[in-house]
Amino acid sequence: MTHIGTQTLETDRLLLRKYEITDADDMFRNWVTDPEVSRFWGWKPHENIEETKSLLQGWINDYAKTDNYHWVIVIKELSEAIGSIYLNEINNEEKSASIHYLVSRKFWNQGLITEACRVVLAFSFNKIGITKIHTHHHVDNPASGKVMQKSGMHYLETKYKDIPDSAQISGDYCFYEITLEDWKRTE
Repeated sequence: MTHIGTQTLETDRLLLRKYEITDADDMFRNWVTDPEVSRFWGWKPHENIEETKSLLQGWINDYAKTDNYHWVIVIKELSEAIGSIYLNEINNEEKSASIHYLVSRKFWNQGLITEACRVVLAFSFNKIGITKIHTHHHVDNPASGKVMQKSGMHYLETKYKDIPDSAQISGDYCFYEITLEDWKRTE
């Protein structure tokens, strides 16, 4: 794999770029304070903007690592940050990673996360050299599973996942993956 760090990506409606500290206001307004968005993530909604800025500064500092892939999702029409998408669990030997995403509730069910997911998958397979991407969603969040399916991922199984220190999100999860070969068939 060739790690090149978070690069700016673009779709018809979206700009995916590195976070900037000025994104804190949009984050606070659009998703980190919303209990429905944080419900399956294991973090409590932010109570103040300083909490958001602190989290954001940590993410910004992580951009120094070339194997860090974390994008803010900006809707072009509004020039507004509406969500987040990132790669995690990067395994250089297996050339694999996991993908995770979230979006402001007011932008749910508009196909925006599928659009973001597809451009990140293309980047991962074509630029980094990843050959397999996996992810999962809580069974009570079937909309996330629809994003996975529309992005070309295949359902693998449903199994219980214990989330340490986050009993509220421990439970049954649906697991998905997509390989480079699968991706080539969807392009």
